[in-house]
Amino acid sequence: MINVNPFLFITPRDKSDELIGRFDFFEKIKKTVLESLDENAIITINGDFGIGKSLFVKKAMEDLSAKKSLKLFYLDFSLNTLNDLRNIPTEKKLGKQIIVLIDRFELLLSLSSSLQEKIVKLMANLCESKITLILTTSDDLLKKMAKMDAHLKKYFKVLNVPPVSLDEAKKLIISRLDEVKKTGKGTIKPFTENEVEKIHKNAKGNPRIILMLLASLYEDYENKIK
Repeated sequence: MINVNPFLFITPRDKSDELIGRFDFFEKIKKTVLESLDENAIITINGDFGIGKSLFVKKAMEDLSAKKSLKLFYLDFSLNTLNDLRNIPTEKKLGKQIIVLIDRFELLLSLSSSLQEKIVKLMANLCESKITLILTTSDDLLKKMAKMDAHLKKYFKVLNVPPVSLDEAKKLIISRLDEVKKTGKGTIKPFTENEVEKIHKNAKGNPRIILMLLASLYEDYENKIK
């Protein structure tokens, strides 16, 4: 009997959750970054909450960090991000091309308007210095940033994170179930094909929402067999 709900963790857990599917998009991120190094570019990994933006950029950065000609700075957006950006060294000092990744950049909207504008202006200055910026963003945030600095929009390279396919969703489900199953591994049981298809459709391929819906359905299943 399965008695541990493997869907309660709705965020990636180190190597417990592999990057399931969407490999073409993963390669597209790395290709876009490398092509943008000699340009003024702000690469935005764009999408809804839970679509997998952070997972994609972190894994892309892991791959790119092996290149000795690059210097990567990873920032998790916070109240200190403005100071962090001010302390980014120049390429001339390091002798390397600089990439700055700012994850959870959507939190910019939680700050005061004046602080938002200061951060956006500083980012534009860094971009003009040929420092490549990578942000995880949403549609609403991109529109607001463009209004703050009219020149900023021309630097955007927007990469929209695709949803997971039904087959990719099944692989995610099976990987979670196999963590707690003793028998019957490699299947979506106790769920039915119809249940999984319905959840995938309702979640619009958003992996985090898929996991949340599965967590609830799994609890219902467990209650029925007690």
